[in-house]
Amino acid sequence: MIERSAKMTFKDVSGKKVNLIVKDVKEDVLDADISALMDSVLTNKLIKTEAGDLVEMVEAKVINKETTTVAL
Repeated sequence: MIERSAKMTFKDVSGKKVNLIVKDVKEDVLDADISALMDSVLTNKLIKTEAGDLVEMVEAKVINKETTTVAL
């Protein structure tokens, strides 16, 4: 079984890095889609930390995790 998630890293007003992880990402998701989502999070101020709003996109990664059951 393969699990796919998108890990998006932002900075808040204090410069602290904040991660947002979205699970079950489509296999054909484009870099532009993830970038647009991150831009929307910033523009619409959807997430706030203790220090304040997110203000900068740092990086994004699509993570593939494969799990194999071992026969005993």
